[in-house]
Amino acid sequence: MLVDVHAHLNHPKYEDVEKVIERCRKNKVIVVNNGLNPSTNRSCLELARKHPDVIKAALGVYPIDGLNIKDPENFGIERNMEKVDIDSEIEFIKKNKKDVCAIGEVGIDYKFIKDKNKEQADNLMKFVELAEKLKVPLIVHSRGAEKDVIDLLETSKTKKIIMHFFSGSMKLVKRIEDNGWFISIPCAIDRSQQYQLIAERLNINQIFTETDSPYAPPTGEEINEPSFVKNSIKVIAKIKKMNEEEVEKNIFMNFQKTFLKD
Repeated sequence: MLVDVHAHLNHPKYEDVEKVIERCRKNKVIVVNNGLNPSTNRSCLELARKHPDVIKAALGVYPIDGLNIKDPENFGIERNMEKVDIDSEIEFIKKNKKDVCAIGEVGIDYKFIKDKNKEQADNLMKFVELAEKLKVPLIVHSRGAEKDVIDLLETSKTKKIIMHFFSGSMKLVKRIEDNGWFISIPCAIDRSQQYQLIAERLNINQIFTETDSPYAPPTGEEINEPSFVKNSIKVIAKIKKMNEEEVEKNIFMNFQKTFLKD
């Protein structure tokens, strides 16, 4: 089985998401579909309940959504924004915990937001506490805030942490490694020296694959989708001098150990 631990199948770029899911089923891909706000959290649950053999639901609030900002187009947001009450959304997640495999996408973003650091940190820690309470993994966004995010996470008890699309220094990668956390490698790895170096450095037991669909396709042109995760497997196998089946098997074992509830 292939694994995509970070996708957004609710995105409006998908004109027919059922066809995308069918390709996942055909290619034996398990997808952790990440919510961003109340509406996408609910659609994530809907898809997971409709396709439990393929789709798993991770629920959370994207850091920029959690700030209830105006003019989202100025902050790299290509979708409709909605008012978010973090505490109410946490209660919703608790009520639906039976169908929640992870908390995500949550975190801190300094690329677009540079003046609400404390508010972002407070929101993140609420979700860290939620993940601890539900005993599920945490899928973390850290764009431009990698050190601060790691500093915060190191104060928590949770160990099931997946750093999504991590762009920090190799020194910070070493801290992630020492903490026993995971980094998910995007399928654009073949055109990114950063992710090639991460794949080389980390033990296969600390690697996941992701697409961040519909973003970051392998070629940089088409709309990304979970089935393209196979591209990451090929590149990781080459870097680590393993065969593709062995890489696929190890990453699936990581999924079983991390996402299957105790």
